[in-house]
Amino acid sequence: MVHIRTVAAGNGWKWLAEGFTLFQKSAAMWAMITLGLFIAFKLILLIPLIGIAAILLMPIVLVGLMEGCRALDLGQTLKPTYLLSGFTRGTAALATLGALYLTGNLLIVALIVALGGEALTEVLKFTSTQKVTPENVHLIREQVSKATFAVLAGWLLSIPLLMAFWFSPLLVYLHDMKIPQAILTSLKACLQNMMPFLVYGVVLLFALMIVTPISLATKVLDLGMWLLLPWVIPSIYASYKDIFPADEPAPPSPTPV
Repeated sequence: MVHIRTVAAGNGWKWLAEGFTLFQKSAAMWAMITLGLFIAFKLILLIPLIGIAAILLMPIVLVGLMEGCRALDLGQTLKPTYLLSGFTRGTAALATLGALYLTGNLLIVALIVALGGEALTEVLKFTSTQKVTPENVHLIREQVSKATFAVLAGWLLSIPLLMAFWFSPLLVYLHDMKIPQAILTSLKACLQNMMPFLVYGVVLLFALMIVTPISLATKVLDLGMWLLLPWVIPSIYASYKDIFPADEPAPPSPTPV
């Protein structure tokens, strides 16, 4: 049974600060790992069915990155082989988590399309043509309103989904939790710590806004996210360590080859 701590709002900033400290301990290796994952992800997505399989592997990759964070935290060396840690135990459960998270996101996308798919299409068409006339201005406002409502509804649903899967891979991997228990425990932990997660999210959103021009300039829309990844991944580890204090010694990190 894991113990969930409720921490102060300022801890959201603390997680990011600790994440940056872990990044600094091996900045070059973090950059190499991130670049490798970026290239692999882009190549895999070119193959339709394999691309879906890659999404299922995301929790497995995540726990490997967390093992790398734990190694740095313990004064060890970060090596790419830590990425294989998720294949040492709980692999099927971690892949199942990936499938469930993918399913949840697909359902949210389906809801957005159902609520405002046509409106989104019209808005995109308008932004490409940029033709406003007295006859269509009312229609444009109506479509923008519908599209905004649909996107907002999807965004609101994505938050509890993200909460449910924020800690669940680590809870499955480190605590041998069953999938339903891990999902509920992760959701509960996030709900108990809404304020630090709010601070954490606001800072990350601000950071994402800073790197967004790079994404737009390169026309790689997710590049900003990848640039922040070497900072964000260690901050996830910091949030886990803060909210789930180790009541029992955690199993040792696998020794990288």
